Amino acid sequence: MSLSPKKMHQAGRIDQVVRDYFDLHPSVSEIPAKDLMPLFIEKGIFLKDHRNGLPIRQLLRELDAAQQLYLLEQVKVIQRSVNRNWYFVKG
Repeated sequence: MSLSPKKMHQAGRIDQVVRDYFDLHPSVSEIPAKDLMPLFIEKGIFLKDHRNGLPIRQLLRELDAAQQLYLLEQVKVIQRSVNRNWYFVKG
């Protein structure tokens, strides 16, 4: 499974926004991916948030399925028995 150029571009923009976030907030070392949704919307990466961060979670699942998760250098996933919890960590 390969990703569309749009999804690849989206991943690159998310990676930059996350890096900038950690530069601006040096005391934060880890943040749930869904908590950055307002910032992703502000930057125009996603149009709106629904279901508590579903757009970012869907993109992260797509990247994982396509074995392209390495595009986001600061992503961390915790696999639970039923679902996954996604975080961004300071690199």
